[in-house]
Amino acid sequence: MAPAYTVAADFHVRDDAIDAMKQVIDEVTGPSLGEEGCQIYHWSQGADDPGWFLLYMEWRDKESFEVHVASPHVQKAEQRIENEKLLTKPAGEWHYYRL
Repeated sequence: MAPAYTVAADFHVRDDAIDAMKQVIDEVTGPSLGEEGCQIYHWSQGADDPGWFLLYMEWRDKESFEVHVASPHVQKAEQRIENEKLLTKPAGEWHYYRL
């Protein structure tokens, strides 16, 4: 069995868009946690910078993550982030295999 597939992403949000980002997070988290292969799906907000959000995910395998990215709720969240220009710079994303 392949090791868990881990993804971390960070989002730098405009100061006036923090509440909108929290709404996006609320809307995407529940469906994501219910997806096949989701082991951890956790958001954090910066302690020193409230406009900096971190998403930490672990998936059973890379394929589960790819299905997640293509899901309607993730596509809707990404479109809202883009359409409302919530970010001050592009999101960062890092991929790992858990040891």
